[in-house]
Amino acid sequence: MTRHFCSAITYLFLTLFALTNIIGCVPLLVGTAVGAGGLAYVRGSLEQNFDKSLKNLHTGSLRGLKDIKCTVHSDEFRQRLAKIKFTFTDGKDGTIAIEALTERSAKLKIRIGILGDETKSRVVLNAILRHL
Repeated sequence: MTRHFCSAITYLFLTLFALTNIIGCVPLLVGTAVGAGGLAYVRGSLEQNFDKSLKNLHTGSLRGLKDIKCTVHSDEFRQRLAKIKFTFTDGKDGTIAIEALTERSAKLKIRIGILGDETKSRVVLNAILRHL
């Protein structure tokens, strides 16, 4: 009887181990599927990768902000990074950070306020998309 009990516990342990591994992989698979689309709202920032150069995204960002009547306070443009700080007409501040991934691709990050505002971030993103 002890032998059957040990076998049962071993099978139970192996089953639980397998289920734990499967459950642990599900978020990884879901995250991969979301990342493949290129758009994500992470920790208060809206992020998207583009097949556009840093310069094209920077120019499109400035034009998009002008369209939605945002005031640009600072505009830094370096070899691999651009950063734009702006304010909406209602006084809410925002930042756009563009990081060059390659010569022809870049990552755009939009953050509104300290904690982030997904709705306003999407408004900014849509304005930028109209100029790309």
